[in-house]
Amino acid sequence: MKNKNPFSALYYMRENKGRAVLCIFMMFLASLMFLAGNYIYSVPYTFEKGFEYSDKLVKINMQSTDEEFKDFFDFVEIVKKDDKLDMVMSSALGFSTMRHGTVLNLDMSEPAYVFNSVSDMKKVFNHLGIEGDFSDCKHKSIIISQDFANNKGIKLGDVVDKSFDEDLGDSYTVDAIINDGSFCTFYLYEDDSNLGRMYIFSDTMEGTELYDYVKKLAGDKKVQIAETMRTRVTQQLEMFDVLFYVIDIIIAVVLAVTVNSVATGQYLKRTYEFGVYKALGRSKKEVKKKVAAEVIAMNVIACTIGFMVIFTFTYLMNELVYQPNGLHLVYFSKLGLIGFVICELLILVPVIWSKGRLMSKADVTEF
Repeated sequence: MKNKNPFSALYYMRENKGRAVLCIFMMFLASLMFLAGNYIYSVPYTFEKGFEYSDKLVKINMQSTDEEFKDFFDFVEIVKKDDKLDMVMSSALGFSTMRHGTVLNLDMSEPAYVFNSVSDMKKVFNHLGIEGDFSDCKHKSIIISQDFANNKGIKLGDVVDKSFDEDLGDSYTVDAIINDGSFCTFYLYEDDSNLGRMYIFSDTMEGTELYDYVKKLAGDKKVQIAETMRTRVTQQLEMFDVLFYVIDIIIAVVLAVTVNSVATGQYLKRTYEFGVYKALGRSKKEVKKKVAAEVIAMNVIACTIGFMVIFTFTYLMNELVYQPNGLHLVYFSKLGLIGFVICELLILVPVIWSKGRLMSKADVTEF
């Protein structure tokens, strides 16, 4: 049976559907900030597997002078003698990464790993937990993930070179495709005469602990120790988070002003109604609670519709657009949640406070 209590929050919405729908629509727009945050976070999300690999492998590069050349190979011997560490060496030549797309249509790249032999590659892959069929791998092979292959539109056995991707300096054959979800490029390049790169890993350490241990072990030796990818990329992508929050606040203020204007018009027309409530003995506190209940009820409906639309949209975009291209739009992110909460607070708090205060002053004798 319908609730006929005029003082209930749902009564007004049921009896004034047009006005309520307008307010709900304006509040619904706030929930879209959750989707916007998910889009922003989906860019660093593509690096998650790359972060994991970089946390487990410290890359050491040889410098160019004679002194630095000696320091590098002295450090190689130090690492070999350390029971906590294991290592493989590879060519000192430069190897570029192939760039990949993202859900924001930004071209990004992840680290390139170079191995001097199939056995070295399998040794590192075993440490990283990478599995696959590497029976066709040989000199000048490239190993990439299925997602990376989908994103680049290539398949097993394809030969890729600079004409395919400007970051490639030579021609390579895609001899293995792995299902690890990363966008890293793994090269197999046999080059015993130019060894000058070393990958260090450990069964007991990873991340900053491993990086700090290796850095301390190197001491004052002139070797180039690459920072973890997590550290580098996080610093570079922080600007996206900052930009998102700035835009989020601007949009929230605009929506707050708009919702407040719509709500003001609606509640001014109800001044007599609230004056009657006051005349019938309702306290200012009860009037404020009614206003808050109405605003919150409309907001709950708006958020419910909003999140249903967002999750449906995300599912369809993943199935029809992103996943066929090796990408993924996340369903949830901390960034999106914080952006949504900020937007909600900037809209709800002023509306509830100002309209509650306005209606609590209503007096039936003024009409």
